[in-house]
This record gives sequence, C-alpha cells and structure tokens, in this order.
Amino acid sequence: MNSDPSPGRSLFRGLTRKCPNCGEGKLFASYLKPRESCAHCRESFAGLDADDGPAWLTVGAVTITVVPLLFILESSGHYAYAVEMLIVVPLTIALVLLLLPLTKGFFISALWLLSRKPNS
Repeated sequence: MNSDPSPGRSLFRGLTRKCPNCGEGKLFASYLKPRESCAHCRESFAGLDADDGPAWLTVGAVTITVVPLLFILESSGHYAYAVEMLIVVPLTIALVLLLLPLTKGFFISALWLLSRKPNS
C-alpha cells in the first residue's frame, strides 16, 4: 500500500471506482452511493460530496458524443425520425449510466486530494 499516492494515480483510482488512497477498497457502496470509509485502509470519505459536478461533466461528454451522431443520421436522409430516436435515445441512456459512476469517482478522488493536508 502506497502511503502517499501521486495525484494522477489517485485520480485514476477514482475513475476506476477504487479508494484514492490505497486503490484496493471500493469507493461506492452501491451504484452512486459512496462509502463512509475504505474497507481496506480505513480512509474516511466523509464530507467529500461531489454534488452536481459529475452530472454536468457526464452531460457534456454525452452531448459531445450523441449530437454529432444525430447530425450524421439526420444529414444522411436514410432514416425516419423514429429510427433515429431508437438509435439515439438508448445510446444516450447507456452512456449516462456508464459515465456517471466514473465521473463521480473522479470528482470524489479530486475532492479527497484537495482535502489532504500537505506533509510538514
């Protein structure tokens, strides 16, 4: 267990939904509910509330992906609106459900890094 992980490593651990300190324990108790502390190293996650940041980042990332696809489908002229929606709506929902836990883990990890006291 590394007692002082680098910021990049801690952020990557957050993206993988692991403890930003040890990288072993799970960051979430369920889909989006963070644990109170790491089961492996006992690092506390109390007060690390990601709030709306992960949702905004997820919406931005999904929009950057889905809107160009919708323009491509529309400009091709081969598909009816209903078919386009049958493609775009499930893709949008799937991307949001996939990215939201990752961005929330990243934000919690970033908040954990910001809350750490520098070594004296």
